[in-house]
Amino acid sequence: MNIVVRTASGKYIVRPDTTWEKDNENLYLPEFVDGISYTPVLFARICKPGRSIGRSFAARYYDAVNYGVLLYPESLLDGSEEAFACASCLDHTSFLPFPLQDRSCLSSEGQFDLSIRRGNGDEKQVRLNSSSAAIIESAIVEATRFIYIRSGDLIAIELQAREMAGCREDGRLEFRGNCFGQAAIGFDLIY
Repeated sequence: MNIVVRTASGKYIVRPDTTWEKDNENLYLPEFVDGISYTPVLFARICKPGRSIGRSFAARYYDAVNYGVLLYPESLLDGSEEAFACASCLDHTSFLPFPLQDRSCLSSEGQFDLSIRRGNGDEKQVRLNSSSAAIIESAIVEATRFIYIRSGDLIAIELQAREMAGCREDGRLEFRGNCFGQAAIGFDLIY
């Protein structure tokens, strides 16, 4: 199982399944991680394998959706050619919660509210309205030009560019999020 990611800049990468955290378990960051950035994502579960999928067929390749958060350790983003790939491989940094919602919920207003609270009391609120089947289907079409997708893979679309969530000095970071009217994100990052 892979996590195919369309970055905010429109590039495609694949995160390994060891990065997947579906149960919202707290993440204890290794000592070399001084800061963490994040990006909210809309993601879908692939239900049928394929390559070079045409736009008119893309809807047949996914069956469920949800919102999540991808994390990137800033200490690995050193500007080298390999940096982004390294930062995308840290275990348990793809918070893509289960259970998923039926894809029919995309026709309704799907709002994602995310709150990040730092240990010092500062809080950041993010509100997104990006639950569109067209976004997911375009990502499937574009990704399968390069990548063979399999049943059980996830495709995640970054909804904004990476932003700093916090650093070691901020202490514990609390992530809480609601989507499609239900609590979906609830984990802490512990330094």
